[in-house]
Amino acid sequence: MLLATVDLHRHPAKMAAPIARKRALVVDDSATILHAICTLLEHHEILEIAGRAESGQEAIDAVIQLKPELVVMDADMPGMSGLRTALLLSQMAPETRIILLSMDTSPQFRAACAGCGANAVIYKPKFLRELSTLLQRPLRGGQVRRSRLSR
Repeated sequence: MLLATVDLHRHPAKMAAPIARKRALVVDDSATILHAICTLLEHHEILEIAGRAESGQEAIDAVIQLKPELVVMDADMPGMSGLRTALLLSQMAPETRIILLSMDTSPQFRAACAGCGANAVIYKPKFLRELSTLLQRPLRGGQVRRSRLSR
């Protein structure tokens, strides 16, 4: 399970929250993982959770309604994948930054994510630390970043 690989108590003081928290939509097809991700992000005050979605279509509807600054989304979802959703969102709401969570951080996968409009890919088991680090820098369009912590 995802939570077993994230060490929250090891260095909690070193995970500095950004000065201004971004409003984010969090998307994952697993209700359990979605709840866990949102709970951790809220607890560590990394993002302001504007909404949650469990599918690509729900994510699109939520972005239209909520207009979040950031979408943090699982790349591997049934039906409309995170990559397909990122492609549609990047065309519909280009001002919204997209971070994909994945177990695959290979150069080929990152290239596919960049082609779909994602701004970054985070290694899912280390999402909390990587997201906190990533948000300390501006996310620009057109390039997919990978944290130094990614494997």
